[in-house]
Amino acid sequence: MRFTILKLYARFARNIFQNSITRRRRIPYSSDVKIRSNISKDIIVGEFAYIGRGAEITQGVEVGNYTMLATSVSIVGGDHNFNKPELPIVFSGRPMLEKTIIGMDVWVGHKAIVLSGVSIGDGAIIAAGSVVSKDVPPCTIYGGVPARFIKNRFADTKQKGAHLEFLLKKPMVGLPPSSRK
Repeated sequence: MRFTILKLYARFARNIFQNSITRRRRIPYSSDVKIRSNISKDIIVGEFAYIGRGAEITQGVEVGNYTMLATSVSIVGGDHNFNKPELPIVFSGRPMLEKTIIGMDVWVGHKAIVLSGVSIGDGAIIAAGSVVSKDVPPCTIYGGVPARFIKNRFADTKQKGAHLEFLLKKPMVGLPPSSRK
């Protein structure tokens, strides 16, 4: 128990330091955002979220409570305008950047790419290496290029409803379980 409390204080101190260096203001101290990531300063992160090393996250992104973004996940967008016949693409500018919302308890696997403007529902899982170009419903598993439905996360709608209801409660306190002893 004492060790857990010490780890919480250590995470709190580390996050204060990291957030002050990177000037990110909307990351709670319970979350774990690795400093070697290229993340926009306007990101909004929920409680107990995790963003791995090497993440590339553009502007206008919200990440919910308990969400895990693995290493090298990219949330990109704001592509170039390419439909102006009188201009080369390099001079055509970019369209308005759309808001990207990643719900609560979402797991996005290693090197997955999420395009801006996409919403990923609560409890969803995105397989490693996937390219998410369309909205993902809650409690589903998507994967591939482009990402497609693989299966539902829970066996029935009762389990799904119970999980989504649980996520609406006040965030838990403490550290996630560790496999390391």
